[in-house]
Amino acid sequence: MGPPDRRRTFTITVTLMFIFTCSVTVEALNQAGYCSFYEECGRNPSVNGSLIKPIIPCVNYSPARRIQGAHYQQLKKVCPMLAKGEGNTTACCSMNQLASLDNSLTLSKAILVRCPACADNFAHLHCITTCSPDQSQTLTITRTINVTILGQKFIDASFKSCKNVRIPATGGYAIATMCGRYGASLCTPQRWLDFQGDTSNGLAPLDIDFRIIPEGDAVPPGIVPYAGTALRCNETTDTGGKACSCQDCVESCPAVAPPPNPPPPFQIGELDGVMVVCLIAFVALSISFLIFLAVQKFVGGHDVDMKAKGEGTKGKDKNSNTVHGAKGRKAEVQAKAETIDPQDVTCTDRNSLATQEFLGSLFRNWGTLMARHPFKVLLVSAAVVAAFAAGLMHIELTTDPVQLWSAPNSRARREKDFHDKHFDPFFRTNQVILTAPGRPSHSYDSLLFGKHTFSGIISKDLILQLLELQKQIQAIEFWSDELNQTATLKDICFAPLNPNNSSLTDCAVNSLPQYFQNSLKNLNAKVNMTELGVTKEVDWRDHFIYCVK
Repeated sequence: MGPPDRRRTFTITVTLMFIFTCSVTVEALNQAGYCSFYEECGRNPSVNGSLIKPIIPCVNYSPARRIQGAHYQQLKKVCPMLAKGEGNTTACCSMNQLASLDNSLTLSKAILVRCPACADNFAHLHCITTCSPDQSQTLTITRTINVTILGQKFIDASFKSCKNVRIPATGGYAIATMCGRYGASLCTPQRWLDFQGDTSNGLAPLDIDFRIIPEGDAVPPGIVPYAGTALRCNETTDTGGKACSCQDCVESCPAVAPPPNPPPPFQIGELDGVMVVCLIAFVALSISFLIFLAVQKFVGGHDVDMKAKGEGTKGKDKNSNTVHGAKGRKAEVQAKAETIDPQDVTCTDRNSLATQEFLGSLFRNWGTLMARHPFKVLLVSAAVVAAFAAGLMHIELTTDPVQLWSAPNSRARREKDFHDKHFDPFFRTNQVILTAPGRPSHSYDSLLFGKHTFSGIISKDLILQLLELQKQIQAIEFWSDELNQTATLKDICFAPLNPNNSSLTDCAVNSLPQYFQNSLKNLNAKVNMTELGVTKEVDWRDHFIYCVK
């Protein structure tokens, strides 16, 4: 048989094999113990710029292979959750597929290493996609897209174990790098899976459509959503991995006892107890004060009467000296009895008296001298003050805050001097403050970023007014005596990228319209997008949320 006959035979053979393969695939889909893929079929030509080689598996509907020896040991290393013991384990992945899976998981586990349970659940997710012995029940091939069916409980538990894991180098959440444009705050289990199944992430060799099936929902005949057991982040792994730390897992944090209830308020009857006590104390003090005044008045009046009686006994002797009666003489005798004996005066009292006399005499003489020569004193004082104040002629006051608060050789001063030398000195900021009193806030349910609340000032009509105001400010012209010409904003604005020949577009202007490149067309732009089977209109609000995240 010649070459044409051989070519014809080869064509017929390939065609028959293709028809036979398709027939078997159609007749025997979604059975327990059967694979949808097996072995690797080469590079995916539609994927470029991947971090690893995008090797895709071969479509091969066949019974799961019983593995043992080195093949089993490799499976136990990469996917220990599928190992049922050597000789009792079946899988739908070859040694080459396990090596590629291990290479891919190594990159992902590098950011999940702080939480072994999360890393194990992440590996579990991709192991059942690649190696599950019941692969055909959880995985369906639709042309070039791999559709993987997962149970809600399993994927929710896996996502929960990973959502709080942090990256020590950045302090951020690891889930933020695994959820694409949504970041950590807007990441959900479905968005987490969508990013993993997107070939643009640099790791997926082919597009995978992960579908989460809630418990009790109907599924196509033969399809069984995968409902494996996901580890909680505070549990140890089968390979000996420890529970995640409190920083990466809320469940690992010790329980904090709730604070005790505050004691009931102090009350007397139905009144505030403190107020009642204060009122009683005030009344008691007031009564005591009034009683004190009454007693003082009574005792004071009695003393005045006694004094008047004593003074009535005064008289004059033959030398015109005042003499007292019996009571006056008694007081004089008592005063003499209180005279201090010189022997009772201590050394300290004598020194104190001598010091007082010395200082009194010194200051008396000093004052007398100053009073006798007033003009000489004033002249000498003025000369002394002028001599000491002569240095004020050469004083230099530093008022520049840069010189006051930064040393000449400090890093901040050197960087500022470099900036001033190669660019311009620091600019003065001019601000226009926009307010919107009385405008209520409004909610916006974004297709891409979920629900967000916008304040009244973040509204399209106000942004349009601000854009118009900005254009009016940029169009202002004035006469400059310094430049001897009509000047505009571009002549005085801060333009660090083009300081010598700046234009209006070079001026440093920070405003809301800048998020839309000061373009009315960009602000009015709208487009319909489909995300997870939902089609909605995306407008300026989605663009704004994306920019400020």
